[in-house]
Amino acid sequence: MQAGHLLSEWRRNRRLSQLDLAVRAEVSSRHLSFVETGRAQPSAGLLQRLAEALDLSCRDTNHLLVAAGHPPRFSETRLDDPAMAPVRRALEVMLENHSPYPAAVLDAHWNLLLANPAQQALIQAVVAEGGPLPQTGNMVELVFHPEGFRPFIANWETVAGFLLRRLRRDLDTRPDTVLRALYQRLSELADVDALLEHTPASVEPMLTLELDIAGRRLRTFSTLACFGTAVDVVVEELRIEHYFPADDATRAFFEEAGGFDRTEGPESV
Repeated sequence: MQAGHLLSEWRRNRRLSQLDLAVRAEVSSRHLSFVETGRAQPSAGLLQRLAEALDLSCRDTNHLLVAAGHPPRFSETRLDDPAMAPVRRALEVMLENHSPYPAAVLDAHWNLLLANPAQQALIQAVVAEGGPLPQTGNMVELVFHPEGFRPFIANWETVAGFLLRRLRRDLDTRPDTVLRALYQRLSELADVDALLEHTPASVEPMLTLELDIAGRRLRTFSTLACFGTAVDVVVEELRIEHYFPADDATRAFFEEAGGFDRTEGPESV
């Protein structure tokens, strides 16, 4: 996709006119129009200003620059690279300190990268009851898959509808082919239109995930954290999800002696 086309798509996704974006980036609307239509070749500096005005991620900024023939601005370092040792240690500390409750590290496309022992044990409990999971590390896809987590989620329609709306929101703000492919896979696993319309009233302050495992009903809610000063594509996209018990019975399940081995560290998945 050409840089001008990308720029135009991101601008429309954010419901900005050419004049709106031009004012934000301090460029003439006429020149912006020429860039979007391919009549002008934008400099790297101009594209970076436009990316900042659109609040593009590190990955999308790189994509825009490369599409225009410029080198990427931000690095994209693998999590297992030696340079990422401080980041990986920070992730391990966050996961370890959350024991005995589940915690995991996900990428921008909801793929599982790291999990603490409680998270691993929860997944293994699902495997023990339902058999091997589908060959995917994508947590959203596992929620939707009939051979994944779906049979164990008591309020599956509510959870699935919530995840779909979040995914749609992500797609509305950035043209991402991987997220589009994920959305397509989900539409093959469930009636997404019906799920998007499923918005049951709730008196609780947040969505609760209800799991039926080993004859027990577990109720949890989660928080998502990220690095606030990231200047690397991979680091910016990392999401740390912490699960908390929503009732005393769930708290007791996670804290009961011998339930999970707290001496083990987080593992890559």
